[in-house]
Amino acid sequence: MKKLLIAILAIVIVATGAIFIFAQKGGQEGKHGFGKRGHRGGHGFFLRGLDLTDEQKAQVKQIREASKEKNKAVREQLKANHQKLAELTANGAFDGAQVTAIANSQGALQAQMIVEKERVKSQIFAILTDEQKAKAAQMKEQMKERFKERMNKRQNSQEKSGDE
Repeated sequence: MKKLLIAILAIVIVATGAIFIFAQKGGQEGKHGFGKRGHRGGHGFFLRGLDLTDEQKAQVKQIREASKEKNKAVREQLKANHQKLAELTANGAFDGAQVTAIANSQGALQAQMIVEKERVKSQIFAILTDEQKAKAAQMKEQMKERFKERMNKRQNSQEKSGDE
């Protein structure tokens, strides 16, 4: 049972790592990232509608580029670990110790990515005016409400389908 739990945890961690890799890759290329404009890591969604000045846009770009460079080695290691995992588990092979080691490494690397993402958000938020900050907070609350509504609708539709 313990081995199964470790294997499941490893798969979840690796899958999460893959999401980060694809998100980072998409943001670099500007084609397949999150959001309409390919913003990686979701930094850009809260900036839409805030009417940033040209100076603020330049600062945001500088912050993102510095973060991208800072995390380059981490992204490369995430990708390398993903490839190692694919090789380790090819054709149904499984070495629990090696998979666990890679999963632990992925977890630590993802933690670094999360910390950097939050640092970037903080730096970007710091360049906003008080009005822009207030509008961003309002947009965040609206997004939370929409999310709650969607979750309630989903839950209600699942309950209805379960009754039949």
